[in-house]
Amino acid sequence: GGRFVAPADGPAPQGFPRSESMLTNSSEILIAAEQIRQRYKRLHPKDALEDEKDYKTLVHTLSWEKLSAIFKSKFLSDGRCRAGPAGLKEDQARRYFEVYGKNQITPPEKTSKWIKLLEQTFLGIFNILLWSCVVAEVILILLATSRNQQLRAARQMNITASGALETSTKEVEGEEECDFVTPIILSLVIVFAALLQWHAEQQAEDQMASLQKMQAAQKVPCVRIDQSGQRMNLDLDPINLVPGDVIFLEAGNRIPADVRIIYCSDGMEVDNSALTGESMPEPRHTRTEPVSCSPTEARNLAFFGTTVLKGNATCVVHATGDSTFLGKIAQGIKTSRVRSTLEVQIEHFIHIIAVVAMIVGALSLVSNLLSPVQRTAAEVLENSAAALFAQVPEGLLPTVTISLMIASEQMARRNVLVRKIDAVETLGCVSVFCSDKTGTLTKGEMTVQDLAVPLPGGPAEGLQVFNREPGTQVFRSAEALESIAFCGLLNNGAESKMENGVEVYSGSPPEGAIYRA
Repeated sequence: GGRFVAPADGPAPQGFPRSESMLTNSSEILIAAEQIRQRYKRLHPKDALEDEKDYKTLVHTLSWEKLSAIFKSKFLSDGRCRAGPAGLKEDQARRYFEVYGKNQITPPEKTSKWIKLLEQTFLGIFNILLWSCVVAEVILILLATSRNQQLRAARQMNITASGALETSTKEVEGEEECDFVTPIILSLVIVFAALLQWHAEQQAEDQMASLQKMQAAQKVPCVRIDQSGQRMNLDLDPINLVPGDVIFLEAGNRIPADVRIIYCSDGMEVDNSALTGESMPEPRHTRTEPVSCSPTEARNLAFFGTTVLKGNATCVVHATGDSTFLGKIAQGIKTSRVRSTLEVQIEHFIHIIAVVAMIVGALSLVSNLLSPVQRTAAEVLENSAAALFAQVPEGLLPTVTISLMIASEQMARRNVLVRKIDAVETLGCVSVFCSDKTGTLTKGEMTVQDLAVPLPGGPAEGLQVFNREPGTQVFRSAEALESIAFCGLLNNGAESKMENGVEVYSGSPPEGAIYRA
């Protein structure tokens, strides 16, 4: 992705009159400089400047003529660009695409799902503690098995008579045999808990990917100029847009890049809640903003990822991909995940358990050494290890995992996708939740409940109230409502379309409510 930076205003240098050839050369210099900058960033990614994370542009302060010269894109005098040659030339658009690349935000590096499974199984302080117990138990079992084999060999060397051999063999067979049941069961518990958590998180990620595919932006109406100078009306994939492209937006469209508005209908509004969290529609116009105005506050700009609620517009793309406002936000988000409250508390609990286990193990070791009963070194080690392992709560891991999975399933039934199941516990720690009502606690939708129509004698005679049919959004047909319904449709920018068999309305909430009524 890329973004044009406007040159500073001012008179042309002496001896170099401002002309179309000079503007062309300036555009060539901008392209060459951008190519060098992109090449340097690829060769020295760690040397990227910190200020590149900031969103900077001056396109909202420039007039049409300057925009046309900088972008090397043709705008018509009326701004609509609905008829006649307009936009970029095809060869220029191809060059821009080679320089700025695809109009998409660079996705974060994804870890293989199998690597994630291994991390869930073997990493984490509690998993490490449990695996340490498994390894220690296996070592003790191997030591005990080796000791039994040595005892058998010693007894067999001292036996000479066949009867004595039979008796000794029976005694050896009667000894307690060592087995691997305990470490195997503990290993299965660890792996089972890891599989549960991995499956739940993988399922949530797959659902998120499916939602992102469903919400992919539709093709964008665009205009360009072919080699013969004729107008080309195109429907481009958003990924193929480049700075300088002239595009057309209508109510309900998702804005495919950062754009400067060169024409818009009166009362045009956009929804910037995806960027700012503010659900109130924001008006847009075409007037030039002062230099003191921040780009994010400029009313003649619209940003990638937001939605047109009302009206229509003709715009020129000025930033794509990672150079968009949304792309800068994505770059500023740290990839490292902050530990949840549950992880911190479990780690603290494990530290306590480890200290207690070591103290109990040390006390058992001292008591065995000071005991009047004579024990071998292997027996003393086994007793101390048994006392230490008894302090480790092996059932804590599956208990916590299953509890969080149940909570995440309950959240899923309420249309909430939990990508990390320990986030459920973090939400449970919230005592005060502050939120804007519209779009969070509510759906951001409105419904017409009643229609009040003046009686034939005028407002002084009173109002006649019409109610909806029970359980529907439909009003009973009445002559008094026909004119109101007709006016409501004529002065309405909302639209409806079918998606997966469901009628979906686009536009501002009040107009959508009137359209449905």
